[in-house]
Amino acid sequence: MIALIVSDLMMRWRVWFGVLAVTVTSGFVGAHAAGLLETGAFHGGAVQEGLASTSSAVIMFAAITALIVLSSTANLTIALQLRDYALWQLVGVRPALVAVVVLTQLGVIGIIGALVGWLLALPVFPTLFVWVFREWPEMQGVSLHLGIGSGLLVVAAVALTVVLGGLRSARRASRTPAIEALRDAEPPRIRMGWFRIILTVCALGGTTALATTLDGDASMSAFSGQAILLTPLIAAALAAAGPIVFPLVLRGWTSLVPTTISATWFLARNSARYRLSRSSAAIGPLMVAIALAGGLYTTGATLAAAEAVRSGSDAGFDLAPEGVVILLGGPLLLAGVAAAATVFMSGHTREREFALIQAVGSTRGAIVLTAIWEAVAYAVTAAMLGVAATAVGGLVIAGKLSLPGPVIAFPTIGLIAGGGLALLLAATVLPTVTALRTEIPRTLAVE
Repeated sequence: MIALIVSDLMMRWRVWFGVLAVTVTSGFVGAHAAGLLETGAFHGGAVQEGLASTSSAVIMFAAITALIVLSSTANLTIALQLRDYALWQLVGVRPALVAVVVLTQLGVIGIIGALVGWLLALPVFPTLFVWVFREWPEMQGVSLHLGIGSGLLVVAAVALTVVLGGLRSARRASRTPAIEALRDAEPPRIRMGWFRIILTVCALGGTTALATTLDGDASMSAFSGQAILLTPLIAAALAAAGPIVFPLVLRGWTSLVPTTISATWFLARNSARYRLSRSSAAIGPLMVAIALAGGLYTTGATLAAAEAVRSGSDAGFDLAPEGVVILLGGPLLLAGVAAAATVFMSGHTREREFALIQAVGSTRGAIVLTAIWEAVAYAVTAAMLGVAATAVGGLVIAGKLSLPGPVIAFPTIGLIAGGGLALLLAATVLPTVTALRTEIPRTLAVE
C-alpha cells in the first residue's frame, strides 16, 4: 500500500500540487494565529488582553476561509482522479482499500504542507508582529513565542480538516462502480454531504444568533466587535451550501447571456456548468475573499456613517494598513492560492478535451478564448455571491443602527474581484497554452 501511495503522488504530482499549495498556505496562516495566542498566554496581563481580541478575529476569519478552501480542494483532488481509482479496482484493488489510500494521501499531504507552512512562518512572524503592533505601547519589546507545541496543533488541525473535507469524496470513489467511473470521470452532479450540512446549519445558526443579538444602542466599540463577524458568517453559510447555491447562481446569470454571441462563450458556459466540482472549488475561495474584504470595509464605513449621524460631524472612515493585513492578509492569501491552485491542478486533465475540440476543426486561439471566458464566469459568479453576502450583512448592521442603508465598499469589492480574476486567468490560460503544444494524435491515443 505504501508503494501505491507514493507512486500515485509522484505520478499525479500536478493534481496533488494544488492541495499541497493550499495546505502550505494554511499552515503559514495558522502559525501566525497560533503565535499571537502563544505570545499572549506567555506574557499575560495587558499583552494577553490585547492579543486575545486581535487573535480572535484573526482566527475567525482564517478558520472560515481555511475550512472552505481545504475541503473544496480535497474534494476536487479526488474528483479529478476518479478514473484512476476505477482502474485500481479493475486490476484488483478492493474498494475499501481505495478509500484508505486516498485518505492516507490527503493526510500525508496535509501534514507535509502544514509543516512546511509553519516552518516558513517562523522567520516571518517576528517581522510581521513588530510592524502590525508598532503603535501599541504594551507590545513594545515583548518576546515572541511560536513553539513546537503550537506548530503541532496547527499541523494536526490542517491535516484533520483536509481528511474530513475529502472523506465524502473518498467514500464515493470507493463505492462508485468502476465501469460508471470510467464512463464519466467527473460526474456533473454534486451533492450536499453530512459534513457540509452540519457546516451550513452551524453557519446559519451563528448568523441568525449574531444578527438578533446586535444592539445598535450599545457603545460603538462593543457593537463593532460583533458586527465585524456578521458578513464572514454569511459567506461561510453560502460556501457551505455551495453545492446548491453555486450551480444556481452560475446557471442563472449565464442563462441571461445569449450563446449566439460567441461559440467560445457557449463552450465556456457549458464547461463551467458541467464540471461543478471544479467550478465550486474555484468560486468558493474567491467569493469568501470578496465577502471578507467587502464586509470589513462596508462594516467600517457604515459604522463611521452612524457615528457621524450621532455626533453631527463627518469624521470619515480610514482603516489602518496593519489592521487590514492582520485581519485579511491570511484569508486573502488562502483564497487567492486556493482559487488559482484548483484551476491549475485541473488543467492537465483537460488535454484530451482540447485535442478533441481541435480535431473537429476549432483553432488554438478559440480554445484559449474559451478558457478566458470560463475564468470570467467563475469570477463573476464569485463576485455576485460576495456582493450579496456583503449587502445582506450591511443591511442588517444599518438596520440595527437606524440608518437608511449600508455604505457598501464597492471599490474594495472590485479590487479583490479583479485580483481574483487575474489569478484565475493566469491559472487557466497558461496550462491551456501548454496543453495545446502537445500533438493531437499523441494526446488522443493516451487514455
